[in-house]
Amino acid sequence: MEVLLLLDALEDIIEKASNLPLSSKAVVNKEELLDIIKEIRIKLPDELKQAQWIKEERQKILIEAKKEAENIRKECDERLQKIKEERQRILAEAEKESEILRQEADRRIKSMIDESEITKRANEQAKEIISAAQQDAKKIRLGARAYADDILVELSAKIEKVLATINSNREELKNYKS
Repeated sequence: MEVLLLLDALEDIIEKASNLPLSSKAVVNKEELLDIIKEIRIKLPDELKQAQWIKEERQKILIEAKKEAENIRKECDERLQKIKEERQRILAEAEKESEILRQEADRRIKSMIDESEITKRANEQAKEIISAAQQDAKKIRLGARAYADDILVELSAKIEKVLATINSNREELKNYKS
């Protein structure tokens, strides 16, 4: 700040001034001191305006960061709700498909029950169908969980990025005080 430099110059002039004999009073150049005081008066309002502007900008940045954080939180809540709904839908579909496959297997088994060779094949085929249905249902459930986890990882990265921006802005504001 230029005002501080001018005050330092004023202080130097006073410290270097000659003392009057038998007195603590000093002899200084009146014109030189008045010129420095005049420059201080000229520069002081600009620096006060700059400090006020920095304060207002800090407030704006904080308000904006809070709004952005709130928007991200809302977006995360909405996405999480959609993920939960999608997971429920996928699980319900998997259960329906599994039930349909079980019913189909039961029908096939019942139709082949009378003949032993056919019954053996039907039992084997039913087991295979049930196993395949269970595997399909498991894959669908695991896929839904993986999808939900991917979305949560993405949201976490966005939140970390916003927090990093907020912390960076705070550091910049702290540097303006120095």
